[in-house]
Amino acid sequence: MNKNLTCNQVAALINFYIEDKLNPRLKEYVNMHLEKCPVCRKKITELQKILSKFNQYKTNSENQSSEPLKAEFINNLSAYIDNELTSNDNIKIKKMAISNPTARKELESLYKYRQLINSAYERTKNESKYDYSKDVISKLQDNTDYTTTYFYKLAFVFIIIVTAIIGGFIYLYF
Repeated sequence: MNKNLTCNQVAALINFYIEDKLNPRLKEYVNMHLEKCPVCRKKITELQKILSKFNQYKTNSENQSSEPLKAEFINNLSAYIDNELTSNDNIKIKKMAISNPTARKELESLYKYRQLINSAYERTKNESKYDYSKDVISKLQDNTDYTTTYFYKLAFVFIIIVTAIIGGFIYLYF
């Protein structure tokens, strides 16, 4: 491998160089190029600055979101969504949701959950065109005595069996 890398080759290796994932020999070649090339050196320093700012922002946002939610907020969240709180309690919930990303996510997920339940209820209400309760009540009020119809069916089957048996005896003996 040529010890003198081009700017395009270094540009392809920048991510690995910053993350320290190059083998030692290749890292040495990139360092040799960076000593000679101010353009590539500037790219790497800018990328390192951007990554450090990103990491700071990431740790700050994780620290904010790890704050425990107040018990009052969690207890009043469902009542807030159902508009059952006083105006002062509503304001407290709104302030907490605005200032705390975890509280905001919790509120948004509860809104989505409520919306899913409402849409599922509306869908089943609209899809249920057949009223089963009326059908059951009409059958109860029908007063049809099903025992007599079963008796006639059973008697008919008994007569057919007896006739078949008698017919079999007649056929065998005559």
